[in-house]
Amino acid sequence: MRVGIVGLPQCGKTAVFNALTGAHGDMGVYHAAERLSLGVVSVPDDRLDALAQMLSPKETVAATIEFEDIGGVFSHLAGGERSGQAVAALRDCDAMAMVVRCFEAPSVFEILGEVDPLREYNALNQELLLADLEVIEKRLDAIERDVRKPVPERDALKQEQVVLEQCRLAVEQEEGLRAVQMTGPEQKMLRSYAFLTLKPRLCILNVGEGQVASPPVPDEFKGLDPPPVPMCAKLEMELMDLEEEDRAAFLADGGLMEMASGKVIRASYDVLGLRSFFTHVSDKLRAWTIQGGTDAKGAAGKIHTDMEKGFIRAEVVGFADLAEAGSIKEARARGKVRMEGKDYEVRDGDVITFHFSR
Repeated sequence: MRVGIVGLPQCGKTAVFNALTGAHGDMGVYHAAERLSLGVVSVPDDRLDALAQMLSPKETVAATIEFEDIGGVFSHLAGGERSGQAVAALRDCDAMAMVVRCFEAPSVFEILGEVDPLREYNALNQELLLADLEVIEKRLDAIERDVRKPVPERDALKQEQVVLEQCRLAVEQEEGLRAVQMTGPEQKMLRSYAFLTLKPRLCILNVGEGQVASPPVPDEFKGLDPPPVPMCAKLEMELMDLEEEDRAAFLADGGLMEMASGKVIRASYDVLGLRSFFTHVSDKLRAWTIQGGTDAKGAAGKIHTDMEKGFIRAEVVGFADLAEAGSIKEARARGKVRMEGKDYEVRDGDVITFHFSR
C-alpha cells in the first residue's frame, strides 16, 4: 500500500518524507515532476515489541507501508505548470497525505501570501476537485459521442454516463465524490479512474520548532476524520540522523512520548483500512498486513499461496489474551487459543498459526 505525500510548494512535504523514511532528499525548489521519491518504512507497533520480548525470536519483521514524495501536483499555484506525471503518480497511490504549512519562516516563501493553514487546505481540496472534474468531463464527452453509435456496449455506456453526471454535479457543488451514493457495481465501474477525491486522506500540519510541545490545531481541522497529525518535519528529519539513545534523550527532555512520524505512519496505516496479524514460525516473528474484513484463508494467502490453497484451520489467540497469559503454553491452558475455520474474520492483533496441507 502506498501513500502519496502532496502539498503546495514550500509546505515542507519533502521534509515530511525525509522524516518518515530516513531519506535525505534535497529540499530545494524543484520544477514539476522532478520530485518523485519512494520510501518503505516499518509500522511502529508496541504489540510486536511486546511479542518479541515474550517469545525471544531470532528475527523480528515489522509490517511496512510505502510513502511517495510527489511534487508538481500543485505547481501551477506557484506560477509553474501542473505536472501530468505527478497527478498520474498520485492517482496510482492508495491514499494521500496532505501537508499543510503551519510554520512561520521569513526565509521560506509562502506562495499564498501569508501562512494560513485553512486557506491552504481549502486550496488543495479545490485543486483535487478540479482534477477530478477534468477527468469526468473528458470521459462524458467521449461517452456522448459513442452512445450515438450502434455499439454493443451502448447500454453500459449509458449507465456509466448517469453515474458520471452525478459525480460531475457533486464536484461542481464542491462536495467531492464521497458525497455520491453509489452501488457496489457503480463503484467498481469508476475504479479505473482513480478519482483523487475518493482516495482516503490524512492531513499533516507541519508546525514550527517552537510549537512542538503544544502544537496548534485550528478549530476548523478538529472535525476531520481521521484527525490531523501535527508534526515539525524539519526537527524530526534532524532527529532521524541521531543515534536511538540520543533521540530518546531529546524527546524525554522535551516531554515528548514519541516522534510524530510514528503517529503519521500509524494513521496512514489506519486510513487505508489496514490491520496486522502476527506469526511466530521457525524462530521468526513477523507482522503481516491485511485489509480489514480479510478471512483466515485470505490471511494465509498473504504468507504463501500454497497455504491458502491447502488451508485446513487457523490456531488463533488474541494479542491481549496472550500478553495477559505471558506465553502460548499458558494461553492454551487458559483456553484462550482457538481453532478457527477458513471463514473466520481475522482481527487486528491476532497471533496465528496456520495449518495446511502441502
